[in-house]
Amino acid sequence: MRIMCADQPLSDIPTTGQPPPRGVLLFDLLVGSPEFAEFALILKQLTGLIMALNTPDVVTSCHGLPEDTGNPLCRLIRGTAEGLERCTACDRREHARAASTGTAQLYTCHAGFFDMAIPIMVQGEHVATVSSGQVLPERPSDAEFDRWYQRVRWLSLPKQRLHEAYNAAPWIPQERLTHIMRLLEIFAQHLCESKLRIWQLETCLKRPDIRRAKALVDQQYREPALCLSTIAAEVGISVAYLSHLFHQETGVTFIHYVQTLRVEEAKRLLTDTEMSITEVCFACGLNSLTHFNRIFRAGTGVSPRQFRRINAAE
Repeated sequence: MRIMCADQPLSDIPTTGQPPPRGVLLFDLLVGSPEFAEFALILKQLTGLIMALNTPDVVTSCHGLPEDTGNPLCRLIRGTAEGLERCTACDRREHARAASTGTAQLYTCHAGFFDMAIPIMVQGEHVATVSSGQVLPERPSDAEFDRWYQRVRWLSLPKQRLHEAYNAAPWIPQERLTHIMRLLEIFAQHLCESKLRIWQLETCLKRPDIRRAKALVDQQYREPALCLSTIAAEVGISVAYLSHLFHQETGVTFIHYVQTLRVEEAKRLLTDTEMSITEVCFACGLNSLTHFNRIFRAGTGVSPRQFRRINAAE
């Protein structure tokens, strides 16, 4: 599944002194979000798995639970120069494959553990990868350890020390891991979309012309005569330029924004008042009952009459 977070392209890499590109800002928002830390804690409690967010080049890897060092066997391997080099090369290869295909990857790492790489894409650009795993594919046993040890004979570590860490390593069947990976896909998608929308709204508020236009629309959306040209005239910019800026900064067209406000107001009136459907239509700034029904259904999936009946029954 491809995780897409926006319908507009990312900024180009900025020159020195300019703000960082959108992808970098989004990565920072995701890493710093309480939702990321909370989900990582829940994942650990339910499955024993650690969760991290990685930059595309895997140079920066941020664990959702910073104090959790993960699989003790992986720690031993990464504690050696050759082990760290192999782990990094494997991560970069599989994360790049996830990015190029736009799909989550469940793979076996160089040391024989199951790992997951879930790419986060913004308009085709790979901005981050959610990773998890570091689990054995089978329940630890002496026989399985002996087979595993043959795979890592290059490690310059005592066999007994490796055996102790192996016995402490988590294991999860592959079928269960595929379900966990799907859960991570859904979480990453929704977290990415919500954080990007917050960033877009914050950016919007930094533009005085768009802030003024939005404030006017918020005040006037109940007026039937409201249109892009009247707002453009009040703001003092051309219709074409306002249309472009409005869509760029809010992520939706001017018409879509106005219709959303009108539908939300209609939902409130249908729930909190006894106004007729026609009265609600006019109160929301619409002159056509047919048009009102059409945009209401498009925004809610039901007609105004059905919406009122459903909410009255609750």
